[in-house]
Amino acid sequence: MTLLLTILLMLFLSNLPWMNDKFLIFINIKKNLLVIFCEILIYFLIFRVVTFFLELSIYGNAHSQDWQFYAALLSLFYVSSSPGFIVKVLWK
Repeated sequence: MTLLLTILLMLFLSNLPWMNDKFLIFINIKKNLLVIFCEILIYFLIFRVVTFFLELSIYGNAHSQDWQFYAALLSLFYVSSSPGFIVKVLWK
């Protein structure tokens, strides 16, 4: 159940920048592709903090990760934002 909720959180946070016109939900600025990618990166950091504390609460310790883990997870996060990209850009 925790894994499913984690995946749903990742899908929600990665597609959130594509679904609204405000930066970080409440700041009104004109968004271009660079701003959206930066916003996705910020949501990735929020996601990683949440999953870090979730791992800490479930297992009692958090495993140390190298840069390969973060590169693969960030790539997965950007790829999981593709449904929002398709709806916002390609079907527009």
